[in-house]
Amino acid sequence: MTAIQVQAPPLALDPATRSNLLQTVIDTIPYIPNASEAERAARRDAAFALVAALDPRDPVQAMLVAQLVAAHHASIHAYCCAALPGVPPALHLRYQGRATVFSRLAGTRLRELRRLQDVALKAAARATAAGPRATQAPATSSGGQVRAAAPAARPWFATAGQRRGSAAPANAATSTDAGPGDAAIDQMLAEVTGCLAAAGIAVAA
Repeated sequence: MTAIQVQAPPLALDPATRSNLLQTVIDTIPYIPNASEAERAARRDAAFALVAALDPRDPVQAMLVAQLVAAHHASIHAYCCAALPGVPPALHLRYQGRATVFSRLAGTRLRELRRLQDVALKAAARATAAGPRATQAPATSSGGQVRAAAPAARPWFATAGQRRGSAAPANAATSTDAGPGDAAIDQMLAEVTGCLAAAGIAVAA
């Protein structure tokens, strides 16, 4: 007898999970007593093609794929049993009920699998989009030179002397950082005295 080779699908899984998934799929294919070896090989090829189309990417997705494929095969087998000739009506209804239950289970597992795959794809897209920004972040955040230099603080006596639009004192340009000049201090005192006098407050000599 010529051996029939079945090509296992390449999957993005670790070797142990992939081997266990494929063996589980083979074990859950319904056994047909009168089926030939070619028919059994065709069933395995179809099951592997379904697994490849579902494309599990991690052990959790592989678990859902195994349950989905097993429920699908059980549903189809129940439908086939319900269609056999000479099946009593009560058994016929039981087969149809089982087929419906397995079909719903397969649909539930398929929706859960697609949800997990969508979440994984969105997470990968966010990580890819954040990659260029993460590499450019040090270039923009590390440079203190990018920020405009803050203006130098003006001396307090210069601000007080020019607050009302008055001309700067003659000796202001020659003053040093040691402190305000006498002329600037006299002018400030005169302005303060004038403000207090205008407000009706007497100033002690």
